[in-house]
Amino acid sequence: MADSAKPLKVCHVFAGAEGGRWVFEQARAQARDYGCDVTVVLGAAEGATVDLCREAGLKVKALDFKLNRLSGLFSPSWRLVDFALWMRRERFDVVQSHVIQSTFFARPAAWLADVPVRLEMVTSPFHFQAKSLLWIEKATGWMETGIIPSCNLVGEILAKEGFPTRLAQKTLYYGPEEHRFDPATAKSAGIRKQYGWPSDTPIIACVAIFYQKMGFTSWIPHDIKGKHMKGHVDLIAAMPTILKAFPKAKMLFVGKGWFAPGEAAEAEIRALVKEAGLEDSIIFTGFRTDVANIYMDVDVSVQPSLNENLGGTVESLLMARPTVVTRVGGLTDSVIDGVTGVVVERENPVDLARGIIELLSDRPRAKALGEAGRALMLERFTLKTTARELVELYRRQRAEAPGAWRLHAFWRRLVFAGFHYVFVVAPVLVAEVYGPVYWARGKRLVKRIMRGPVRG
Repeated sequence: MADSAKPLKVCHVFAGAEGGRWVFEQARAQARDYGCDVTVVLGAAEGATVDLCREAGLKVKALDFKLNRLSGLFSPSWRLVDFALWMRRERFDVVQSHVIQSTFFARPAAWLADVPVRLEMVTSPFHFQAKSLLWIEKATGWMETGIIPSCNLVGEILAKEGFPTRLAQKTLYYGPEEHRFDPATAKSAGIRKQYGWPSDTPIIACVAIFYQKMGFTSWIPHDIKGKHMKGHVDLIAAMPTILKAFPKAKMLFVGKGWFAPGEAAEAEIRALVKEAGLEDSIIFTGFRTDVANIYMDVDVSVQPSLNENLGGTVESLLMARPTVVTRVGGLTDSVIDGVTGVVVERENPVDLARGIIELLSDRPRAKALGEAGRALMLERFTLKTTARELVELYRRQRAEAPGAWRLHAFWRRLVFAGFHYVFVVAPVLVAEVYGPVYWARGKRLVKRIMRGPVRG
């Protein structure tokens, strides 16, 4: 039984050092508003998220989460044991992981260390819809004391796939701090003036990172293999129809490519815009830090994703922007068709154009939908709600935990984990991670040998 007067010692685990601001905001809110003693484990010692955490006075630990080397077949086991020993020394009450690569490490390490509260907060339905990732969740999820969906679809998948009811927790959303997206305090970014557009120019905006084009492995949901996940391609295809109804309309793509593969994807999207002759109508703004101000200039916000959690809908609706989304993932949690926005069919440029034109054509209705969206976000989707309910969950599970940091549990679990890794996890890594990588490298090597030496 935990001492309820003692501050909870919480560890958040995130396998990155850039992005993931929501991890930082959760950690800071728990430390600031609920007196938790918080440490954040990140994927590098330097980066934007690292800086945010340190500036807020949060403790930071760097960890190598990489799995893409052949030596990685064996090194994760040693890193996991070392991670678990560190958790035991720190005596954490709670370990909460975010994104699946973080969970690969945090889940077994926290279980080995006998941390009393072990939680995965699921950032997206993506990995519950991919064959290999779902298999891993089923094979190891029992190590958690809870799995927290961040959209209703994840909760539905947990039930459908037969996860124990003790694991499935109430849906909690990755919402931002509400003061960051407040139309009463935000100011226009001056987009129309910046680009020399008339004041009545209709502006449509898609705020989204350019992720790499999806591959064809079993780590990718079947229905998005080989595709651009964020739906920019469909927006490009929809734009000519939009321009027929609103010839002066402009589309903003706000965001940048995520590392080298994302940059390549962005370049491909730019090429599609050029090929379609839409360079004057679709504008790439690059990365912007003034997204709230940009929303002040936007007439319709759109998230046309093929696979998604909430996308940028919470921020858009907090700014009371009329919003169009595709019928995927958690987008329909925040955008309720005809109530807080317009929902269209996935990968359907005609329907996408229809939804956007509908809001541009009926400004009073669009305004009412945006205002209803803001009210819903303030009620259920902000950081304030999520941070409070997370801490309540921590305290409840900590009070119910049968024990913590027990040495006999560590050694017993370590022996079991060795067998589990050798006979369950390692074969999957060989078949699904290292096998395809080295098979492809081998084929390239054979092709070079078959071509023979280059003659001058």
